[in-house]
Amino acid sequence: MADPTTSPVIGVLPRVNSVLTAIGAGGENGVRLKDLADATGIARPTVHRLLQDMAEVEFVTQLSDRRYALGPALFWLGLGAPPALPAMPAVRAVAQALADAVGDTVYVSMRVPDGVRYILRAEGDFPIRTHVVAVGETKPFTSSYSGLALLATLPEETREHALRNIVVSAPPGWASTMGLDETMRAAIDHVRAHGWCAGPGLVMPGVAGIAAPVPDPSGVPVAAISISAVEARLPRERAEQLAPQLMAAARRIAKIIAPARQAN
Repeated sequence: MADPTTSPVIGVLPRVNSVLTAIGAGGENGVRLKDLADATGIARPTVHRLLQDMAEVEFVTQLSDRRYALGPALFWLGLGAPPALPAMPAVRAVAQALADAVGDTVYVSMRVPDGVRYILRAEGDFPIRTHVVAVGETKPFTSSYSGLALLATLPEETREHALRNIVVSAPPGWASTMGLDETMRAAIDHVRAHGWCAGPGLVMPGVAGIAAPVPDPSGVPVAAISISAVEARLPRERAEQLAPQLMAAARRIAKIIAPARQAN
């Protein structure tokens, strides 16, 4: 949560960007005006005025419960933007091959300042699927397996900040975040030691995942790949069996995006 007394957002476009980013993090459920003001550190009347202006051009839309979600105009603008990840078709092919091999849902995400943004999803053939995150949605580092995998590669200050402010994608009343600090630290340590992390019910009840950062020559990965499944489908033993396939896919994606990033 931003502190409006210490982190003012100056300028119209930076404010618009902050508000849109906060709305995007809320996904399809939208975000309340009060929560947008708290998250961005921008005064509530200013946020309200920005929302009204953006609603006129359909950058945002107001839901029936007075929450705000991203509007349809952003979709059409996005069609003209370059891919979020270079060589996207080739990356998608790697993700789909992994999904076909394991039968479960595979996600590829990119690191953003405060978490990860999911850029593609590939489906396996197992009939029970875990659509707990939408493509284009942004999650805090502690709210996804991919986020924890990437958090393990970031500076200690960034990790500690995220772990001091744990956010989970859980239904209201699911559980307190008490105790998650130790569990998440163990997951991060596992990434640093073995290159991947896994666990049941870590960021969402009933859901298990396994994730790995995509290697980067700079040493600071910008992407991650993960497998998501219902908890009973992905016990620790199976996660260990899938880890080599997951990491192999991560290396293949790294080889695809490295030349494309250098070209850009």
